[in-house]
Amino acid sequence: MGIFSNIIRRRSISALSSLDNSRLSDLGLNRYDLFDAGRIAPKNAAGLLNQRRSERAYFWLR
Repeated sequence: MGIFSNIIRRRSISALSSLDNSRLSDLGLNRYDLFDAGRIAPKNAAGLLNQRRSERAYFWLR
């Protein structure tokens, strides 16, 4: 599923939300992504976070 499937299994969304904005940005995420991921099932949350990260990486590399 990607990088976030392992993170979600080891840490909850609340643990990720304790990171500051610069660390989240390094992961290709923001607070809105964590909020959205917290509203769905953990299995799907990993996919959502991975999708958002991939989209940002794609547009950043263009």
